[in-house]
Amino acid sequence: MRVKSLIRAANPLPAPKTEQKSDGLSDRARAELAALVEAPTPPAAPRRLPRRGLLVAAGACTAAAVVVGVAAAVLSGQYEPSGGVMADEPFYSSAAELEEAADLIVLARLGAGREETVDGIDRTTATAAVAATAKGADPGRTVEVSYTTPGSGPETADLTEGKEYVLLLDAQDDGRFTLVNTTQGAYGVNGGRAVAGPDNDVVLSAGVLKALRLTP
Repeated sequence: MRVKSLIRAANPLPAPKTEQKSDGLSDRARAELAALVEAPTPPAAPRRLPRRGLLVAAGACTAAAVVVGVAAAVLSGQYEPSGGVMADEPFYSSAAELEEAADLIVLARLGAGREETVDGIDRTTATAAVAATAKGADPGRTVEVSYTTPGSGPETADLTEGKEYVLLLDAQDDGRFTLVNTTQGAYGVNGGRAVAGPDNDVVLSAGVLKALRLTP
């Protein structure tokens, strides 16, 4: 009864008696009362993703991460389609750059080498008999050269015991020398000429060839 009196008081224009129902409320009052007492609709429960959907989504994220990682490796030049990891070596586009990078440039005959494994990499250290020097301090009659053992990986120098080479070398703290890189660190000698490898199109400078007593 209290609610009915409040509804009547809130309605400034009550409907005529002919419109009132048996409960004493007009149609308008009855609609307003229904709006007041109607229970609010509970919020919808969050939709749960089936377990299979979660697994598929996680797999998609992992696959995307793998693709991004492989793409980055390919662009950086550290990945080969065959699965090998390539060494990060400098490559020189001119004789001036190549010869400047070397601490020592000599004409030498490669002797027998001993193999060892350092940090998972197979290396060969050989004594080379020096015939002439074009750059660097005179190393004397021999020099110790360390290089990746031929055939042990995707990038190895094509060096053979007993053959003569022009060697472009980097000095190491232990007194040994290493090639400036596996592609350009050694030139075979044939008929008094320095012969570059198949992947090296840099011709040594006339000054270096003259110092080594080789034909340009």
